[in-house]
Amino acid sequence: MKNKLDEIIKERLENRLEWRNYLGWSLTHRDLYRNAKKEFYKDKPVLDLILKLYFLPYNTIKYFSYICDRHKFEMIETEIRMLQENKDEKK
Repeated sequence: MKNKLDEIIKERLENRLEWRNYLGWSLTHRDLYRNAKKEFYKDKPVLDLILKLYFLPYNTIKYFSYICDRHKFEMIETEIRMLQENKDEKK
């Protein structure tokens, strides 16, 4: 039974590490896009305001999606820490 639990913890840890890498990659690209967009519209404030108002519903959905992914990333990091501690206790 102990070996089975160790294997499950090992698989879960590998899975969480892959998900952390993917979400980290995704969040990094979103941040880069947001910074580039901010820099592009720096000298076009009127156009920026018009587009923000026009796309307000879409941007709101994108914002909540970003917050949700950020939350998932933090949860996965916590789970990785917990699994690593559990794995180290078993040794």
